[in-house]
Amino acid sequence: MIARSVTVTLTVKYAFATNNLLDLRAEPKHESERLSQLLWCEPVEITAEKNGFAHVRQSDGYAGWIDERFLTPMSKARHHDQLSAPNSVVTSPTARIFARAGGANISPYFLYYGTMLKTRSAGHAFARITAPDGRGFYIKRNNIRPINGKTKASMTAGTLLAEAKKFLGVPYLWGGVTSAGFDCSGFVRAVFSVFGVYLPRDTCDQVRAGRKLDRSEVRTGDLLFFERHVGLAVGRTRIIHASRGGGGVRMNSLDPEGCDYTEELAAAFDQARRVL
Repeated sequence: MIARSVTVTLTVKYAFATNNLLDLRAEPKHESERLSQLLWCEPVEITAEKNGFAHVRQSDGYAGWIDERFLTPMSKARHHDQLSAPNSVVTSPTARIFARAGGANISPYFLYYGTMLKTRSAGHAFARITAPDGRGFYIKRNNIRPINGKTKASMTAGTLLAEAKKFLGVPYLWGGVTSAGFDCSGFVRAVFSVFGVYLPRDTCDQVRAGRKLDRSEVRTGDLLFFERHVGLAVGRTRIIHASRGGGGVRMNSLDPEGCDYTEELAAAFDQARRVL
């Protein structure tokens, strides 16, 4: 007898990620293309199930297949609360979490940069994290930043570049969104997100963010778009980006006279846009 794979379409259900990083796949199998990744406690909608995978939709509409062993069901009300509740974000490349302030590490042991959290005061050195299922964890305050009006106001060309430079040398990873490995649009999105500014996931959608600039107007922090690629401007002639050909996050020049000039990249320039 030949086994058939079966897809079950569901009335929309809701869940959150229980691992610190989960691959979002193009098909319901582990060897399928990685489209993107989910971070810890990220809420999703489940629209179908197949062969131990759940087809999920993120809050921005991005969709793919996730190993359902690492998803925990939640109610629609909890899903809505989790989307609206985060008030902090992890700003260190990784951050350990604890069962109690100053206590032992607890699974998933550490969180990645850009993980959105629901926190409350728990002392000078630690903040308490509340997961969607009500469980409490602790994280060092120096690993997180509040998300509020002041956070967005603190995003300047200088602070944005300082964030981006934290990741120089991080390897390139197709579909990657963390310090374990970035793709180009995942890198840009992650850096903006810690200031409470949320860009679309893909380059083809990011290119509609902000306003288009003349090349002569470009300044540090602007988005520079190329054929199927994006990075952040450093001045008018340099770029910091997650480079597939360059092996990871690096800086390059678009000026033939500059250090680390990349002719192929300069020739593929499409447009610049300002989100700041």
